[in-house]
Amino acid sequence: MKKRKYTIWFIIAGAVLIAALLFMLPASLDKAGRDNGQGAVTEENTAENEQTKADAGPDAVIFCASDYQEEPGWDAPSANLAAILDSAVAGIEAKDTDAVAAESSTDSDTEAVSINGFIMCGDYTNDANLYDYQLSPDESISEIRGIVSEKAPGVSEDKMVFIQGNHDALTDEISESGLHEFDDYLVYVLNTQNDFPWKQGRTSGTLNKVRASSEALRACLTELADRGETRPVIIAGHVPLHFTARTSSRHGNGDNMYSSLIFDAVNEAGRDLDIIYLFGHNHSKGWDCYMGGSSVMRKAGDTVLIPELDETSITTDKYTEKTLTFTYMNAGYTGYYMNCGPKELNNGTWREYEAADMTLTGTVIEIYGDRIEISRWDSEGMHQLSSQGEADPYRGGIDAGLIDESSYGTEVKSPQVIVRHAVGN
Repeated sequence: MKKRKYTIWFIIAGAVLIAALLFMLPASLDKAGRDNGQGAVTEENTAENEQTKADAGPDAVIFCASDYQEEPGWDAPSANLAAILDSAVAGIEAKDTDAVAAESSTDSDTEAVSINGFIMCGDYTNDANLYDYQLSPDESISEIRGIVSEKAPGVSEDKMVFIQGNHDALTDEISESGLHEFDDYLVYVLNTQNDFPWKQGRTSGTLNKVRASSEALRACLTELADRGETRPVIIAGHVPLHFTARTSSRHGNGDNMYSSLIFDAVNEAGRDLDIIYLFGHNHSKGWDCYMGGSSVMRKAGDTVLIPELDETSITTDKYTEKTLTFTYMNAGYTGYYMNCGPKELNNGTWREYEAADMTLTGTVIEIYGDRIEISRWDSEGMHQLSSQGEADPYRGGIDAGLIDESSYGTEVKSPQVIVRHAVGN
């Protein structure tokens, strides 16, 4: 009787075990399949997914330039801009083609990469006697719009930003000061007349203007950081922040001697936001020779010379070396570039004053989910973002002894990659 009882229990236990094994088998097979690359969320596949995201095309491609000014005897800025845009577009298309060819499989619905944003950092006209916000930029801006529409048709009218330069009257064609929001990036406009004027030491009321605009900029950047903004911020102005002989007593106009107010606001925010500061203005007379001439770029971690603010003088020969938390560069010049004055142009001796880089260029900013890629383009192809610095020969060496050689810029090649805060943190 006991033997029969044990037999029944063994049969029941065996049946339960077989049922359990049959229930677990599909899950085991599914796990085995996923572990063999069929959908398991493993570290390897997670890395692959992140890499796929990183390899995706850019969310935005922005072309930037400045100083659309004509000088007799030099190529027209319309021809310069068209040639530079042609070069940049061809380079971007070639890069896109190479990226697609490198993929083992392609998506037929993938759109080609193209320029879809445009920023111009001021000075659309040129007159040696009219430069204090007197000339209408409207005709030049209309011409620029036509060139961009032809060469980069992916840029819609509402994605063209035009900053006021020191020559330009503040017409309706100039973008409003302050923050402009786009899907994948932000542009903060610093117009020259009311926000960040030139000849700061020589013009009454300028200190108050710069102080007010720096406070408005600081408040905006603080709000963006507080709300966790991850879109890159492009601050576009005309007058630069760094010290040159143009700031000093050797030239006499104290060009940007209050720039520390703007710099401090931007540098503080650069710890939390992805910021690119674009400028123009210094294309003539080689003021930026020590920085690299017409090609200037410094990255987060680099140092830059910032004028010491002096409220009692019209110029300053003093500056402080400060470390950047943001990307700082000129947008690229599309008009005349000369390292001399009208006298040297007229008597034909201007080539004796050539220094540093005199190339006319534009900049391309590509915004990806995890990074920003920046490249500079001239009419022949990709150009270095920053050239080797050297002394300025203008007026017998206008910055000799004023700026130490240890502050001279070094070459920075194109392209450069900036890891975005949203990913880096």
